Amino acid sequence: MYKTAAKILCGAISAACTLGFLYIGEGDPESEKINLQSPSLVFVNMAGRYANADVIAKQEEADRLAEEAETPEEADAMRIYNSEFFSLDNYTITAPANYEEIANNLRKDEQDNADKDMKDGTSLWVKLPARIYSDESTSSKGVADVGKGTKLIRISYSGNWSYVRLADGTKGYIPSNQLSGTKVATPTPSPTPSPTPKPKKKKPTPKPKPKITLKAYNKVFYAIRSINSRSGPGISYSKVTTIKAGTAIKIVAKTSNGWLKSDKGWYVLSSLVSATKPSAKKATPTPKPKSSGSVKRGDKSGGFAKYIRSFVGCRYVSGGASPSGFDCSGFTMYCYKNYYGIKLPHGANMQTKYGTKVSFNSMQVGDIIYFDHDHNGKADHVGLYVGSGEMVHASGVKTGVKCVSVSKLKDVLMVRRIR
Repeated sequence: MYKTAAKILCGAISAACTLGFLYIGEGDPESEKINLQSPSLVFVNMAGRYANADVIAKQEEADRLAEEAETPEEADAMRIYNSEFFSLDNYTITAPANYEEIANNLRKDEQDNADKDMKDGTSLWVKLPARIYSDESTSSKGVADVGKGTKLIRISYSGNWSYVRLADGTKGYIPSNQLSGTKVATPTPSPTPSPTPKPKKKKPTPKPKPKITLKAYNKVFYAIRSINSRSGPGISYSKVTTIKAGTAIKIVAKTSNGWLKSDKGWYVLSSLVSATKPSAKKATPTPKPKSSGSVKRGDKSGGFAKYIRSFVGCRYVSGGASPSGFDCSGFTMYCYKNYYGIKLPHGANMQTKYGTKVSFNSMQVGDIIYFDHDHNGKADHVGLYVGSGEMVHASGVKTGVKCVSVSKLKDVLMVRRIR
């Protein structure tokens, strides 16, 4: 009987202790709240059952010191460090939720953490030009700039940001609202107009030089004035010697381009020699200077034209003003001085100050034609009109004095008649 009573008493005490452990603290026994032990400084009422008088006195002293503290933190420290009554077993905190709420919150936290680093692999396109950042903030370092329609791979996403990889391997963060799940057309750049290349000036195809042939010839000719002999049949060949007017020249061959080969091997232009020996008075074609007032320029007799033409074949020498070598203005100056006795300055532009300006279509023999090849409004070349639509001028080093058609002239500045 006593044994049965003892068992009943022990069972009651055990049940009471179990209930005391579960509902220890100031929580409501009717709720499903958990009383979790923690150092939150919440005093446990039931612990007083185990405290003796000395422990209670020390606790009261700690409470007094805590009340004198200036801040809650200091008060808590006074209770902790000045009380022997403090123990983790004597302090509890009431959990803010029941088991079901705690479990739900734990599942939610785990899901949030999983979403934050969710592996994706989706292909997306950039809606508008944007920047890729090193972190989830527009104030972080930019790692790349992408244009509209750029395709990228989303590695993961969290909230408003997506962690992406570009085609070149660059990785970074971009606001999710700047991405599209459907392909965005890449804007077609306006083509940069290519500059129209300037047409290259085609080099004129040089005319093939006619083959020069020699024909046997045996006759004596006389120089009609002082002329130069050449090492070959053309003024481009080197000068051999100067032949005085009236000198007899024995010709052994005639070329197809109008040159005569002497028995000494050099050549002279056929138009500068005559088959008849000139008289003593006409040893030189240079007439005596005549008064400019008594001679009418622009004559139609052909005398001046023939005189001008007689110098065709003379070589070109810069600054020259004699049959041994002319430049363009030196040639006009020489012809006017020795035929008419009129002195002109040596210089194409300086000669434009003399005579009267006439139209190109009303030219007469002896009129001076001026050219502006530099297109600066000043004469830089001159020639003499000899009638029949032709002009004689000292052209250049390669050609010397030559006769050309006026229909092929370019850059004509003016025509002047010397009176």
